[in-house]
Amino acid sequence: MSMSERFLASVSRVATRTVEQGAASWFLATVTAVYASGHVDLTTATGPVTKIRRLRSYGNPQVGDRVVVRRRASGDWVVDGALATASDAWQPLTLRAGHTLTTGPNDAPPSVKKTSDGLVALSGMLAPSGLTTSDSFVIADMPSGIRPQYRGACMCVGDAVSVRIYINVDGTVSARLITGSSPSWISLDGAQCR
Repeated sequence: MSMSERFLASVSRVATRTVEQGAASWFLATVTAVYASGHVDLTTATGPVTKIRRLRSYGNPQVGDRVVVRRRASGDWVVDGALATASDAWQPLTLRAGHTLTTGPNDAPPSVKKTSDGLVALSGMLAPSGLTTSDSFVIADMPSGIRPQYRGACMCVGDAVSVRIYINVDGTVSARLITGSSPSWISLDGAQCR
């Protein structure tokens, strides 16, 4: 290879590297701090990055979230949102003593999930025991890692009854009869809070 060919190859490599470094790109990162201003701090493979604006769709950032982050050629950064985890799928509720699964072949088991925007939703059916119109009773526990930010109270239905379901910040699910008595089943579908 002649001197001019080596020089042209060297210039070509430098130009290619400069274009690649200046182009917009995306990274995986871990959230290390969350601010009320809509910013987060991140740790990337190349080091920490502070005060990055997040998209509105990433509404419930948590320290430890694995996120997709983009960087423009001008140096601006933005966090797209968290990657899906096992907690994004329906997970079983642990029923407290006296409350059991319903026996219908098409009945969904009592389950919970937390969406990427922080919504905690319940689904499924159970056979409760001891519900009254005067007190609420803990009927189930959510898996660790799934907690709402605020307590929620939702109306659900059962076997000729109306039931108020409470989704509590401590990870418990409580129920209290509003009308009727001694239901053989209640549905958790539709109960949700953030």
